[in-house]
Amino acid sequence: MRQLLLNKQLVPREFNKVARRYDFATYLSQGYQEDLDHSATLMGLSGSEQVLDLCCGTGKSTLACLQVLPHGTVTGVDNSAGMLEVADSKLQPEVAEGRVTLHLGDAMELDFPDASFDAVFMAYGLRNMPDYGRALEGISRVLRPGGVLCIHDYSLAPGWWARLYWAVLGYGFIVPFCTLLSGSADIYLYLIRSVLTFPSPQSIEQLCTQHGFTQATTHHHRSWRRPILHTIIARKG
Repeated sequence: MRQLLLNKQLVPREFNKVARRYDFATYLSQGYQEDLDHSATLMGLSGSEQVLDLCCGTGKSTLACLQVLPHGTVTGVDNSAGMLEVADSKLQPEVAEGRVTLHLGDAMELDFPDASFDAVFMAYGLRNMPDYGRALEGISRVLRPGGVLCIHDYSLAPGWWARLYWAVLGYGFIVPFCTLLSGSADIYLYLIRSVLTFPSPQSIEQLCTQHGFTQATTHHHRSWRRPILHTIIARKG
């Protein structure tokens, strides 16, 4: 597990192991899809934009983006072939209509031209990047001027109590239940530990303004997720 934290390039391999059962595990997390849907609305899109869904996983974030894009398109990118295969099977109608395209790729090495997208949605992805600043600079590059970035992730509120709350929730519930459902513990142990080392929402705001964005704001989520789950909306100047 320490190897995963030190070398995040190994993370896609671990997601491949749990890809087929990942949706079932997240289904048991109250509000998982609703939170993604809410974050998509925070981008304030008109509905006809081209959106890049980075680290799209099994496509739940892609579905959230589609809800606010009746006339737009979503390009999903993920570095786990297993997760992307599940997304492809789930999104076949939208792929056939040309509303969604899916690519196997590294969010740290985006191969899209400059200013290709109106918005970037990144759910549970920045935390898995080896270099947060470099990842944000790459995202800024592919965004058009005025484009919006939505970072949706587990980022702990300041204070010891949020860390304790996350540790109890993670080690007491997430790890045992998700391990039972998926058959693998490593990626869920990594989840808990990576969140404990991930910057606070305020620090993520600062990272955004230091790496290509002119403004960033934090939005809280409801209920039991409020101290641990945040959405940061940043805009490219």
